[in-house]
Amino acid sequence: CCGINAEYGRVTMSNKVNMAKQTEAKESETKHCELQPFFRDHELFAEYKLLCNNVPSGVYVVPSFKSLQVWHGMIFIKIGMFADGCFKFNLYIPDNFPYSRPSLRFTTPVFHPQVKPTGELNLAKAFPTWTPRKDRIWHLLRYTKRCFFSINTFDATNQVAAEAVHKSIDTFRSQAKVCVEKSIKLFNKTEESEITPADDGNVFNVKPLASQELEKIKEKLLSGVKTPFAVI
Repeated sequence: CCGINAEYGRVTMSNKVNMAKQTEAKESETKHCELQPFFRDHELFAEYKLLCNNVPSGVYVVPSFKSLQVWHGMIFIKIGMFADGCFKFNLYIPDNFPYSRPSLRFTTPVFHPQVKPTGELNLAKAFPTWTPRKDRIWHLLRYTKRCFFSINTFDATNQVAAEAVHKSIDTFRSQAKVCVEKSIKLFNKTEESEITPADDGNVFNVKPLASQELEKIKEKLLSGVKTPFAVI
């Protein structure tokens, strides 16, 4: 009888220990979920600082005013088939960053084998996995700009563009020129676009400047006077 009671006591104690461990694990998981946004935002501040020091030429990026997980950007292309183009995009940061790869979607039409008709750039090709603190957002943006000079059709996500490259490079070149013309037209568009200030897409909206206004801005830049926005 004493042996049975002792065994029962050991089983009961073991159950209590297991329950305590399960409760502690749940509390730890809950605490981790609560702190995850803090750690993610800390990583994003570090990423943006690295980006400021390593940003590719002709690439401009600024975080959204509404969410640190959305960055607005624009790429200016000077040479190649997309020369003179100015292409807007949005960079989306996942909740579990830096353990998952960001995604990038062009809001300006881009006819390219690695850009879906929806504007999403195929990043799985260059970043099949995303390694925390090894793969960086500035690496992603550097690859994005290089896509305008490297027309790779392997694992294409836009079959129409890939077929155009295979059939006739001149045909593809003419389509690229159409994209450039559209991008310039959208860049110079003064009336409200599909992205409104309420959507926080007004960062890269522009308006024509009179020569006097332009000269004033030049004077401020040359004199070192700080402007409202810091341009990378």
